[in-house]
Amino acid sequence: MVAETTNQKEPTISWMDTPPRSPLLRHYSAKMIAGMPWLDKLSAPLQKWTNSLFGSPKTPEYRIKDFLAGVWFGHPLHPVLVTIPIGAWTSAMVFDLAWLANEDDDGMAWSADMMIWLGLAGAAGSAATGIANWVDTDGQEQRTGMLHALLNGSVTVLNLSSALLRATGQRKTAITLAGTAYALTIYSSYIGGELAYSNAIGVNRVIPEAGSDEYVAVLDESELVPGKLTRVDAAGMPAVLLKDGSTIHAIAATCSHLGGPLDEGSYEDGVVYCPWHNSGFRMCDGKVVNSPAVYSQPTFAVRVRNGKIELRRLEHA
Repeated sequence: MVAETTNQKEPTISWMDTPPRSPLLRHYSAKMIAGMPWLDKLSAPLQKWTNSLFGSPKTPEYRIKDFLAGVWFGHPLHPVLVTIPIGAWTSAMVFDLAWLANEDDDGMAWSADMMIWLGLAGAAGSAATGIANWVDTDGQEQRTGMLHALLNGSVTVLNLSSALLRATGQRKTAITLAGTAYALTIYSSYIGGELAYSNAIGVNRVIPEAGSDEYVAVLDESELVPGKLTRVDAAGMPAVLLKDGSTIHAIAATCSHLGGPLDEGSYEDGVVYCPWHNSGFRMCDGKVVNSPAVYSQPTFAVRVRNGKIELRRLEHA
């Protein structure tokens, strides 16, 4: 084995801030974003303002965030809505190209104009749902999300300008702007893919965990303190127990939002709150009470036999 030598005078860089080596597109894209610390100066006040707008999980206005995040929908709403502007502006580009081939085709011109406006409407919904997912990020993910938002904002401004120019008869200039916007859309979509698939923002963090189809002993009943969140291992899957009177509840201990340890959170009125971002889940059935989580926690059947608490996983994440 060959030992790796480093220059002791060079500062150590965390792996979290080190771009992937391959492929080159990911490497240079991540390196570019890492070299944009000015994005943090934009994202910090925006995140603070957005959090103040949404309020805390126990306030009525927080329900707006729950709606935008997709709690009612069962998974994040943002990926659904982004298909509207991307699809509409793709169609607009096709219609514009057809019009350029035959500038007397008013039908193609009208169709392209309608698709530009449809995309703008969809962009508004995409932005609102996107910020509801982004507001709970930090570090490199927060910076990447800020760049994603700035690119999308630029795309929206360019397409709005294109729509207005079309109304004044300056169609070729409008098509140029729309084409530029579409090129930015491609890269912005790539950034969005990095957030979703590389950084796992909005991904269910519980689904890879196992659990057992059979009851497994996890703890002596005498060791479970009433009202205290207690972490146990259920055949390789972390679970959190809570004894309420004579009833013992058990749900997955890994928060479905970003993997926070629910056993280190707080418990109030039947709800456990994640210590990282305050996602709330009902202990009795794992249901999401408030965002940023949108996926319910898997639950366990609980029984006590021979003084041992036993758990069996009940459903898919």
